[in-house]
Amino acid sequence: MKRLSILALLVLGFSSCKKEAKPSTEVLSGDIKNTTEKQVILKNQNRKDVAMISLDKNNSFIDTLSLKEGYYNFFLGNEYTQMYLKPGMNLHISLDAKDFDKSLTYKGKGSKINNFLAKKMLLFQKLAPKSSIQYFGRLDEKSVVKLMDSIENVYNNLLTDSKIDDKAFVSLERLKNKLVKATNFLRYPQAKAYFTHNQEYALPKDFPNPIKNIDFMDKRLLKVAKVATGLLGRKLGREVSKDTSIVYDDYYVMKALDTTKVLPELKSDVAYDIAQYNLMYTKHLDSMVSLFKKLNNNPEQTKEITKKYDLIKRMRPGKISTDFTAHDINGKVYHLKDFAGKPLYIDLWATWCAPCRAEIPFLDKIKEKYKDKPVNFLSLNVYDQADKWKQMLENNKMTGWQLISTDKKMPFLENYVVDGIPRFILLDKDGKIIDANAPRPSQEELITLIEKTLSKND
Repeated sequence: MKRLSILALLVLGFSSCKKEAKPSTEVLSGDIKNTTEKQVILKNQNRKDVAMISLDKNNSFIDTLSLKEGYYNFFLGNEYTQMYLKPGMNLHISLDAKDFDKSLTYKGKGSKINNFLAKKMLLFQKLAPKSSIQYFGRLDEKSVVKLMDSIENVYNNLLTDSKIDDKAFVSLERLKNKLVKATNFLRYPQAKAYFTHNQEYALPKDFPNPIKNIDFMDKRLLKVAKVATGLLGRKLGREVSKDTSIVYDDYYVMKALDTTKVLPELKSDVAYDIAQYNLMYTKHLDSMVSLFKKLNNNPEQTKEITKKYDLIKRMRPGKISTDFTAHDINGKVYHLKDFAGKPLYIDLWATWCAPCRAEIPFLDKIKEKYKDKPVNFLSLNVYDQADKWKQMLENNKMTGWQLISTDKKMPFLENYVVDGIPRFILLDKDGKIIDANAPRPSQEELITLIEKTLSKND
């Protein structure tokens, strides 16, 4: 199985784990060829480990589990596959680590469902290129409807051909396929606007309503919660974006969630998603956190968001920036102090990040505009591989300050609450924060901010 990606997490669902009063058990065993791993791991819907099973000297394993029925992910190192477990199952897994995807097979009670899921994961890989926004965001409206209907039908046909007797599971799979299609329909307008460079793009009136027949009080959604919460969040965001009386802010999405009729468990998860990914960008920080605490019922998530809130409060303008450690293409190490004396505009990016790469031409124009002005522009590569970074620098003859840090837990990233890239930061000549979430090079607001910063130095 390919390495875990954002798209895979969107398409796949897993079920969270809770202890039952009288737990039933599932027996999970397996034989693995050609691996140096010492254990296999089961993760739940929230990507939390629920079982870590050691491999013996023959790379075999067996364990008796007590888990709530639902979707899980089975990991062998960085490879993974989706599973569905329920009380009473007795599953045996066989696979070859050299060809994880195609060699994976199940025997025993529950094998029909899980062999279907293994085939579905292979099918997902095959369809992934056309399921990506980079592909369907460039299609016209009729073509994207035809594509999404076709993909849903392919998954449903595989389900039918698998002749699974568990009617509840079949119903759940069809629901999940429907939710995935609806999510992609909601993603389409924004993708279309981006790829056509038309921010005024609007869907035609006859475009399908993807959520018309979805009941957010349906308890089956709890078993595909990741897909359901992603869909609900996009639905609310789309509704808020249509309100011309306000400047879009995810705080208003949280407010819309508060008044939406939806299962409490889903409402809690959506509130967490909104806060987790948008806390850094809201103009209503205190209000968003207050509303999040009202809607969320997970103590661990509340603790995490509270920590982020405290970090963001420390990044107010005028505060001294956290230091970083990074090196150039020749291995020379740099710190923040090496850029003292001039305002510093930092671009956090990676070679695999399409929006990051899209900003590079705009940044080059900004750098040319201010080449004779007392301001530094630093492109700091993060969450990336050094060899791919070097190759891109050389192939594209990228100039200026180009540094990389391969430390994914670098305090600079944590303290700036970097949950996504590209991300831009502007510091003054003394290393104090001007804007911890500065405008992008493609935004006209950046010129205004730089001019204002330079005028203060005169």
